[in-house]
Amino acid sequence: MSEFFGIKVEDIFNSMQARFRPEGASGVNKTFGYDITGIGKWKLIIKDVKMTLDKTDDLAGCDVAMETSGETFVGINIGKIDAMAAFTSRKLKVKGDLNTFGLTSRMFQKYMMPDQGIMPEQELLVLKKTISVNQKFATGPVFGKFLKALKDKKILAIKCPQCGRLQSPPREVCAICRVGNTEWVEIGPKGEMRMMEYCFYASPDPLTGETRETPYGAIGILLDGCRDEEVFWHLLRPDQLDRVKMGSVLYGKVSHGSRLRPVWNDNRTGSIDDIKYFEIDE
Repeated sequence: MSEFFGIKVEDIFNSMQARFRPEGASGVNKTFGYDITGIGKWKLIIKDVKMTLDKTDDLAGCDVAMETSGETFVGINIGKIDAMAAFTSRKLKVKGDLNTFGLTSRMFQKYMMPDQGIMPEQELLVLKKTISVNQKFATGPVFGKFLKALKDKKILAIKCPQCGRLQSPPREVCAICRVGNTEWVEIGPKGEMRMMEYCFYASPDPLTGETRETPYGAIGILLDGCRDEEVFWHLLRPDQLDRVKMGSVLYGKVSHGSRLRPVWNDNRTGSIDDIKYFEIDE
C-alpha cells in the first residue's frame, strides 16, 4: 500500500519537478536519498541549480538519506505530521546531517493536494493595541550582563567549566552538565551560517502589535570562537534569504557556509534588537 491520507507516495515524488524552485537551489550541490519503507527508494540530485530524481535500489553516494514510512512521509508533505516531532519520536531517521535535509524546504514549493488547487492568499487581520502592564521584570545578573554588552557592540557567551560549551545567550547553569557557569567569553561578532528556517508566520510583537514582513529567515550562526552546535540565533537580512550558503559537518567533512556580520542599531538600548539582523560579510 502506498496511499495515505488519500495521497500516494509516488504522487509527491512525481510532483517534485513542477514544484522545484531553482532560486532556492543556488549554491547547493547535494544528493538526497529517500527510503520509504516497503514502497521504494528515490535519489534526488541537486547540481548547478538543476534537479534530477530517479527511483533506485541503491542509495550509496548520497550526502544525506532519510528512512521513514509512507504514512509519515505523506503526512509531513501535506502538513499533517510535524517533521521534527517525527524525527524525535524515531518515526523518521536521517543518515547524515539533518540540517542538510532542511535545504529542501527552500528548493521546493509546498505540495498541494489535488482538491486544493491554487490556494488564495488569506487576509491578515491585525488589531494594533499596545499592552500596558504596570510591572517591571528583572532579567537577572547573567542575562542582564549579556544585554548590557550589546550596547557596546559586544556579544558575550558563558562557558561551562565542565564540558567547555559556550552558551549565548548565556545561562547560569549548563543544561547538560548541570553545573554553574561563571566564565565569560567574548565571541564573534562575525561568524558562519549554519542553518536557517524560512518563516511565513507574521510574528506580531506582543508590545507594539507590529508584524514582521514574511518570509523571513531565522538563522543559526556559528560565531567566531564557537564550535560544533554552539550557534547564535538571530535574523537574516530579508533580501539575502536565497543568497546565503549553509555550512555543515557530514561524516567528519566540513562544508563552510556564508560569512555573516551583524548590523547594529544606531540607538542601542540593551536589548536583543540592538542587532537588527545579520548580513553577508562581503
